[in-house]
Amino acid sequence: MSTDVTERPDTRPSDPGLEEGKVAHIIRKDDQMRGYVMGEEVIALCGERFIPTRDPEQYPVCEGCKQALTMLRASGGN
Repeated sequence: MSTDVTERPDTRPSDPGLEEGKVAHIIRKDDQMRGYVMGEEVIALCGERFIPTRDPEQYPVCEGCKQALTMLRASGGN
């Protein structure tokens, strides 16, 4: 899995120096190449649809994506 960034107005970053409302979403590795290189829309584990454009290392990870990843791992999914 990979992470990427999109805007979520209901979420605050953990670092006040970060852009307000931005979080890093977790996406499938196959989607990472398609999103960044081809500029195509991808779907995060939380269901958010977006076109990746920013460095996900700069933002806190989306809580919905974290929960979805935990559930996937618990069920033995990839």
